[in-house]
Amino acid sequence: MELMRGVEIELDDRWLLPVPTGSDLGVWAREQVATLQSEPDRDPEDTVAALVALAEGADPTAFATMLFCPDGLPGRALVAVYASQSALASLEDLPEAAPAALPRQILPLGEFDASVGRVISTLTQVPDLGILGTLQYELLRDGALLEVVVTSPSLPHLGAGMPLFEELIQRIVVAPAGGGERVTA
Repeated sequence: MELMRGVEIELDDRWLLPVPTGSDLGVWAREQVATLQSEPDRDPEDTVAALVALAEGADPTAFATMLFCPDGLPGRALVAVYASQSALASLEDLPEAAPAALPRQILPLGEFDASVGRVISTLTQVPDLGILGTLQYELLRDGALLEVVVTSPSLPHLGAGMPLFEELIQRIVVAPAGGGERVTA
């Protein structure tokens, strides 16, 4: 995938916590636990360990990675944002990903036609984890393929977060052609 001309993400930081790149996740996690609300009745060191474990799952090729934290730290889902230039006319022209262990469902994204914006939900059986749910939001806009991929073993939290994840992909701003370099989230 080709890097974008310029990308900005407008975050709703009440629910999403950016995961840093190139820094010590242990130090970052301790800072977050010291300043943000953790889940009630959870030991701070357990929260730090859980936060680091979630953040270690971040994909280094993603433009930005966040944790979905509707109940406080450590979070319930990993949210990765990808953006690449694209000349695709339809999402139907994307190569098919490997099939999931269980059936997948494809729905239109908001008011978009499914060929321009869609949500793919899959369930996969993962050893030692159980069922892992994935929501993959894809949107063709401004000569770009934008993707938000959300993964979690908590299916109720994936469902509850769907409106927020849909809003997130629609808040991604792509700079006009000839614009600057990649912008951090």
